[in-house]
Amino acid sequence: MNYEELIVESLNELKQLEKKQKLARDEKRIRFLRLLKSGETKTQAEAGERVGWKLRQSQKIWALYRNGGLASVLEKTEKRGFGKLTSYQISQLNSYLEQFGAKTLEEIQQYLASSFGVRYSIGGLSDLCTRLKIKLKTARPVNYKKDEAEVAAYKKTLAV
Repeated sequence: MNYEELIVESLNELKQLEKKQKLARDEKRIRFLRLLKSGETKTQAEAGERVGWKLRQSQKIWALYRNGGLASVLEKTEKRGFGKLTSYQISQLNSYLEQFGAKTLEEIQQYLASSFGVRYSIGGLSDLCTRLKIKLKTARPVNYKKDEAEVAAYKKTLAV
């Protein structure tokens, strides 16, 4: 493949762009293209190796460049929130747990599937609950011999 003709940008443009990049990811991507354009490397595998990638990563970046040019190579990816749920759905989940509670992850899994149509594996749901700081609330143990009448009488006579 003749990369010198396929890469539209000049070597000087690529060098300047490489220096301007703030993210290491983008700097590596431009360096990859510059290595191919200058002829220092003959193949995508060689250029990827010089940048620190395996062959498959090099192929993906080259495919991005071929399909959308330099803009698609430098395009920022979307940042996701808490997995598959929106903030509104998370607030609904929290209110559901406050009202009804859930003893198992399966119950939460079933609620999410029926209410929002969102499917989580048990492991994924466990990670979600950890991120959202959702814990199973258990009551403190109570003595089985406790007599309510005696407790009420004691509280009446207690001088505060």
